[in-house]
Amino acid sequence: MQIGLRAKFVLSLLATTLVWFAVLAVGAWSASRAGEGVLRESEDSLRAQGRAALAERGEQLAALLADTLTNPVYYTDLLSVREAARSTLNQPDVDYVLVYDGQGRVLHDGSRDIPRFGQVMDDPLAPAAIAAHAPLLQWSSERLDASAPIAIGDLRLGGVRVGLSLARTEGVIALESARTRERFRQAFAGPAHVLGLGFLLLALWLVLAGWMVARGLVRPIRELAGNARAIERGRFEAPLESGRKDELGELIRAFARMSDSVRRHHHDIRKLAYHDSLTGLPNRLMFRELLDEAIGEYRGSDTGLALLFIDLDDFKRINDTLGHDAGDEVLIEFAGRFKRALALLDAPAQPVLARLGGDEFVALVSGGNGRTHGERAAISVLEQLKQPFVVGNHSLLVGASIGITVFPDDAHTSKLLLKHGDLAMYQAKQRGKSRYHFFAGHLTQAAAERLDLEHDLREALESGRLDLAYQPIHDLASGQLVGTEALLRWRHPRRGNVPPSIFVPIAESSGLIDALGDWVIERACADCRRWQSALPGMSVAVNLSGRQLQRNDLAERISACLERQQLPAGLLHLELTESSLLHDEQLAFAALGQLRQTGVRVWLDDFGTGFSGLSHLRRARVDGVKIDRSFITDILSDPEDLALASAIIAMAHSLGMQVIAEGVESEAQFALLRDRGCDLAQGFWMSEAIGPDELVQRPRRVLSRSVAALP
Repeated sequence: MQIGLRAKFVLSLLATTLVWFAVLAVGAWSASRAGEGVLRESEDSLRAQGRAALAERGEQLAALLADTLTNPVYYTDLLSVREAARSTLNQPDVDYVLVYDGQGRVLHDGSRDIPRFGQVMDDPLAPAAIAAHAPLLQWSSERLDASAPIAIGDLRLGGVRVGLSLARTEGVIALESARTRERFRQAFAGPAHVLGLGFLLLALWLVLAGWMVARGLVRPIRELAGNARAIERGRFEAPLESGRKDELGELIRAFARMSDSVRRHHHDIRKLAYHDSLTGLPNRLMFRELLDEAIGEYRGSDTGLALLFIDLDDFKRINDTLGHDAGDEVLIEFAGRFKRALALLDAPAQPVLARLGGDEFVALVSGGNGRTHGERAAISVLEQLKQPFVVGNHSLLVGASIGITVFPDDAHTSKLLLKHGDLAMYQAKQRGKSRYHFFAGHLTQAAAERLDLEHDLREALESGRLDLAYQPIHDLASGQLVGTEALLRWRHPRRGNVPPSIFVPIAESSGLIDALGDWVIERACADCRRWQSALPGMSVAVNLSGRQLQRNDLAERISACLERQQLPAGLLHLELTESSLLHDEQLAFAALGQLRQTGVRVWLDDFGTGFSGLSHLRRARVDGVKIDRSFITDILSDPEDLALASAIIAMAHSLGMQVIAEGVESEAQFALLRDRGCDLAQGFWMSEAIGPDELVQRPRRVLSRSVAALP
């Protein structure tokens, strides 16, 4: 059978149509596979980007928290540790915060009662975190565990772990991926293409369709894939816009929204990592980067840089008395004044200011040789602080101690500049606070010596290498031994006897004074209880520091100590200096009232060197005063000292108080004080400070013969 031309044409048309449909089907299948690959690549890229951003955030949070907790962990300041941990725990995606010591024991988890305190971390990720000497990232199926060690120099104190949940990141990726897949599916679910009108148009249609597919489908998908790879590398500047009204246009716009969401999330993470959440100022991490950049920019130039290290004076008192909300208001207001003070400077470059943490701020100013502009900046800041801070119904005067160090004169690296600024700030505090001080080279050696002493003192307290000596107190009328004063002694294995005038200020500044004071009270009460069988009624006097007096639970702690040692409260005498009462009169007098309610006796030590005012003495409501040894030394030869001592005795007796004279070193002084009506005395003429066992072995009336012989 012969096939005609019509049949051949029809057959050719049918064959061409079938081939066209086959080619179209193969092309659609290939495009679908390619689109699926692009979607998977996009999804993987977003997941990798999300995890990378989460890892960066975790590493930065752990490092920032470890840096912030160095001093609190070193000084076992659990309140500051809790504040820092709680601040981090309140951030999005943070499941837990664990602060641990060198053995992996939990110090804090940001909660109020710390249920796991002292327990060794035993989760699968804990061993690696405990053993790590550098920041460590560990992944589980549900979260990222970011850890960082806490150390001072080579001394490792412990570390911190921050757990970041993967749930939100995976949720965002799943949601956006689902939307993208839906748009992509819709892009390929349109109606079938209409066949050409004829065999002559078929070839043209196929060419046109191929061109349209290449231009309208493949190229946009390739552009999407390229943008996905750019986002994976952290580049968000690539534009993603489309005016198309079809499903592919919706896909491109959905991808653009997803990219913008990832970009904002990345920006939020960087803001959290580089800015202080309370004041909005750059934090320690960002300031270090800006400082490094400034050092690189000004290195070799004629323009100097001055770094101001600022610490608010007695800021802890505001938190303790008015609460942390009031403290936060002061910090926010100070940040505003800080900005205004630096804005008044005529500096060649914009000053950089930051909050390092707590009440520590820093500023970097440039110009001249650095010293002049640094001094002007410090003066401007102190001027801003002359106006009181109004917090609620309270008007507070807040001072600041400022340390100034200059690049390149004092240091060539950011680390040393910050260290030297801290040392200079500390020197400003030592010289009376509310002032500025320039760094000097000898401060480095002094700081190292002080740090060594602080470390040795902490070890001595923990290992029990401290002792108490007791200086007897005698009744002037009878010469009878009636009490003792506990004196802390520290015999260092290398330095020998370290005087309290050296190690007590170190203990106060480092926060060790609380533990040291508790140990002295506990030990003195125990010794006093042992004396009662041989020396019934013998009392013991213990010195309290101003820092101990500020503790809200001081009375409760002393009552608990007396109960543990089964010592009558009247046998414990607490001695306070006048300066400790002047620090915060309202708080001090309230603490005195609580102490008196426990039954202990309270004495005012070194009387005559402070306010010595009758009105203050009446308000203090103490049991007695101790005349400072400076008035006793020349009492025989200086009429003024004799008059002052006599006036103190008369004033105290008029208020129903007893008087103890310190530093009695001769029989003539003893007789004169007895004649002037002084009640008690202590000094080397009667006895030097002795051990607790030696005290018991001495006769009770060691001065009876001498007293009887006195005129």
